[in-house]
Amino acid sequence: MFSILLLVSLALASCAQTDRRTPLSPAERDASLQRIAADYSRDADLAKAQASLDKLGLANPTQLLVTLAEQGVNEGRPPAEIAPLARLIAALGAHSPRLIAYLAPTATPVPPSPTPVPPSPTAPPTATPLPPTATPTAIPPTVAPTSTPRPRVVADKEANLRGGPGVNYPQIGQLRAGQEVSIIGRTAGSDWWQVAWEGASQAWVAGTVVRVQGPIDTVPVAKEIPAPPTSTPAPPPKPTALPTPVGPDFRFVSKRLWGVEENGGFFDGPSVHCGEKRQLRVLVKDAAGNPLNGVTVKAVYGNQEEEVTGSKGSGVAEFILGGGQDVFVVRDVDGRQPSSDYARGMTTDPAAIPIDILMGGGFCKNADDCARFVAQGACRGHYSWDVVFQRGY
Repeated sequence: MFSILLLVSLALASCAQTDRRTPLSPAERDASLQRIAADYSRDADLAKAQASLDKLGLANPTQLLVTLAEQGVNEGRPPAEIAPLARLIAALGAHSPRLIAYLAPTATPVPPSPTPVPPSPTAPPTATPLPPTATPTAIPPTVAPTSTPRPRVVADKEANLRGGPGVNYPQIGQLRAGQEVSIIGRTAGSDWWQVAWEGASQAWVAGTVVRVQGPIDTVPVAKEIPAPPTSTPAPPPKPTALPTPVGPDFRFVSKRLWGVEENGGFFDGPSVHCGEKRQLRVLVKDAAGNPLNGVTVKAVYGNQEEEVTGSKGSGVAEFILGGGQDVFVVRDVDGRQPSSDYARGMTTDPAAIPIDILMGGGFCKNADDCARFVAQGACRGHYSWDVVFQRGY
């Protein structure tokens, strides 16, 4: 089993190192998804298909597969194009009532109810035939249900609502964890969803922070999308004097490795199936311990990137890990450059992760188990971390 895991992990690591950065056009993206589905239909190699999807660098490839397949059904495209997409979607664990019906279109008809037979003279007096009005009517398999589930999104945790499909649009509200709202539109790539929100004509949520439920094949592409903001507001004036904090302005508080299931994996008896995620999630708090939005955080090693807290939830910024990143705070909410601790060691290489941390995440059970796990490079390239900073003033 570990040998199989090693092969899968090496394939996943390879996909992590070859992520493409050049955005695909819609036509290129759809052609790539169709090719990956056709390959999977021929060889049934799910790990290979997942690796190919990862190489595309799409935010939500499974959802894009569903959208492409359902559009193909609506347009009456040949089964040779739709069936491979539907099989790959099912193998990835996604559910679409439209595609389930497409793969198994023949329903078993409900047999007609037998005509009531009058009781024979010898039947017991208590056996009374049912009156004609109680005879159930056979329902043909083509009769549609009386109600159709509405398309909607559900927030697994707090999710920002914005005035347009992008993080550069202003925040206009926030979904609570578990809150559900109806979908009224989408972007062409189905990576942002327009939702019904307290009378707002433009309320959008990213597809990466919510779960989509109900049929989405009828959701239209939004036509009246406002232009993104063209200018950045000037930062507020810097205060003339600031209290001198003890130590750096932003202190490193903690880091945590995500568990197997939290990272998208699962257990099969004693075996660990690696997840597909490789996130670095940074939470910044103020001196009182409350989430702090508007702080710029920088990840270093390889591609150096900056993200602003609040873009991925209250006080949260998020990065995609390569081999690993260190991270620190580079700008406060007022635009000044503060002093900051560095959070180090957030890596996707199991050999660089301490054994006690691997055991805490459920990847192995004891020192010997962990030694074998690390020697095989298991889950290489697919680990995720949480980091917490706190402002000292």
